[in-house]
Amino acid sequence: MTRLQDEVPVEYTGDVRADLTRYLNEIVNGLHRARAAGRPAGSGAASAGLVAEIAAAAARHADIGAAVQAMFARRNALVLRLLERARGSGELKPEADPVVIFDQLAGALYYRLPVTGQPMDAEYVDRLVASALGGAAP
Repeated sequence: MTRLQDEVPVEYTGDVRADLTRYLNEIVNGLHRARAAGRPAGSGAASAGLVAEIAAAAARHADIGAAVQAMFARRNALVLRLLERARGSGELKPEADPVVIFDQLAGALYYRLPVTGQPMDAEYVDRLVASALGGAAP
């Protein structure tokens, strides 16, 4: 999972909506790859795959939980810096909370994958980012 995460660049270009949309689309692609890990090609299995297994192991074993939390904390810090830079440049309201914004974005994806099983695609990501930034934009 760390290797998959590290393949995705996190950069602020001056357009927070485009940056978040690009980043979340990469997360979705990674989640789909993790979903298919260890399954025969074309199996079409709709389970959450490796993501669910990691979440379950993290919930059951403190050492795995700590490792997963550390992995995500390191990666999420990059996205939080992106959001802080966007706030500093005036793309987000001064009172916008980067942690809450990212919780809304990532939380929706990590809920959708194992719980609802609803599709995650570029259209969904566009709507998700627009919704999350709607209350944060000046």
